[in-house]
Amino acid sequence: MTTRWITTVSEMQAFRAEVCSQGKSLALVPTMGALHEGHLSLVGLAGKECDAVVVSIFVNPAQFRPGEDFGRYPRTPEKDLESLRPFEVDAVFAPDSAEMYPAGFTTFVDPGPIVTIFEGAIRPGHFRGVATVVLKLFNIVRPDVAIFGQKDFQQVAVIRQMVDNLNLQVRIRVAPIVRDADGMAKSSRNAFLNKEDRKAALALSRSLRRAEEMFLAGEHGTQEILEEIRGTFDAEPSVELNYAVIVNPSTLKPVAEVSPGSVGLVAARAGAVHLIDNLIFGPPGSTPDQRLQIALVNQPVSCERITPSEPALDNLRAGIEHCRDCAAISSVSLPPREFLVKHLGPNDPIFESTRTLVVGRCAPINPDRFLYCNPDAPDQFAAGLYNLLGVKNFEEFKTRFALTDAARCHARGIRINEKVLELCARHLRKELEIFPNLESIIILGEDAYDQFQRHILGRNRTNVKPFRELLKSEGWAEETVSLPSHAGRTVRVFYCFHPTFASKRSPSIARFLG
Repeated sequence: MTTRWITTVSEMQAFRAEVCSQGKSLALVPTMGALHEGHLSLVGLAGKECDAVVVSIFVNPAQFRPGEDFGRYPRTPEKDLESLRPFEVDAVFAPDSAEMYPAGFTTFVDPGPIVTIFEGAIRPGHFRGVATVVLKLFNIVRPDVAIFGQKDFQQVAVIRQMVDNLNLQVRIRVAPIVRDADGMAKSSRNAFLNKEDRKAALALSRSLRRAEEMFLAGEHGTQEILEEIRGTFDAEPSVELNYAVIVNPSTLKPVAEVSPGSVGLVAARAGAVHLIDNLIFGPPGSTPDQRLQIALVNQPVSCERITPSEPALDNLRAGIEHCRDCAAISSVSLPPREFLVKHLGPNDPIFESTRTLVVGRCAPINPDRFLYCNPDAPDQFAAGLYNLLGVKNFEEFKTRFALTDAARCHARGIRINEKVLELCARHLRKELEIFPNLESIIILGEDAYDQFQRHILGRNRTNVKPFRELLKSEGWAEETVSLPSHAGRTVRVFYCFHPTFASKRSPSIARFLG
């Protein structure tokens, strides 16, 4: 496959139109070139997210102040193109400054107070330039998904805020930090470090590693953890600490207590090179992707009751396994064979990381076909579910979602008996309670819709709009509700056709899930 090298806005727009005409989805990976393994991890993720991939390479003058390293920033286009070759990207967009900022250009994006702190305070105007060029790239390339790296966490916060405030139709995907074997975060500016400065610069990652150790050992006091971070830098006098903070991931405001999802940010100067690094605090055993999912939500996570207790889980599991409420209903095969709680232990990070629960009708007559039981052999339901959510496989699914059933016993027939839905709603209510950080629920199909409306939300049948009428316009619908199982907490609910419904399909709702 030959990668197109595009240098003009008009050619890039023509390429986007071509991709659109083919019905393909498009991912954008914005970079300034000098590509390293961190950039390439974003490119690899982009290929999994969408059908076509564009990598932009543009050293943006608007984000550099006079006297900064704009002139000596590494520019290696031939090497970059060679690095991208194994990924078979569709196009590289590499405009020059005159193309992006033609004569008379005077319009810039002001992201507000979020850019007056930390990197914004050290580099005034930096994020004004970042937000402006990213908005231009979004308008030129018009991607469905844009991929950014966690290492520039404040930049991610600025861009996510801009997308939200300006109602931009692009989904922001963030990938974990890629590190060298010694722990140092990959950065194009690492090339400026001499041998001594690079060794000293390990203080950044070392300080964050120590902070994580303290948190996992039970320390939640922000000041105590920050003192340890500063102590690491005190022991490395050749590195000048610019700032060390622990913040709320959405607002970037300092927190008094460290909890899962809190973010530690550090910045320091090693020699003449300004370096940044960060850490997302997470529960024991959580993966980098899961910690990102914990952080990139609107509501802070509480330190209290991160996971349900083992007795509570055992009681819920036993309650479902021994349920015989539907014994008199001939269309139901007892006992319950496969259900979500059966596959979860008390320390499973799914409780902390899950913000979106999917409720469908997926209990198979053959337990081996249940998604959690046999994830490597996806059936028609799993394939349709992944397409709806914008994920490629079960590994990606389980970092962001959990799946449960409207009826935990196998129900024969086209529709589930109404009494079954009512009886099984008590199990669903209890399952909802074990996800304390739930923000969204996706309801699949008419049976799950009827159950959720009448027996979870408690709505009268006369006030419930018929399912197919609700979905008639867009193929899906959304509302915000107060969830009784979470003490009235507000959640977003998406209603979609069941993935195996023969005559109707809901379009992908991935871009609306954050």
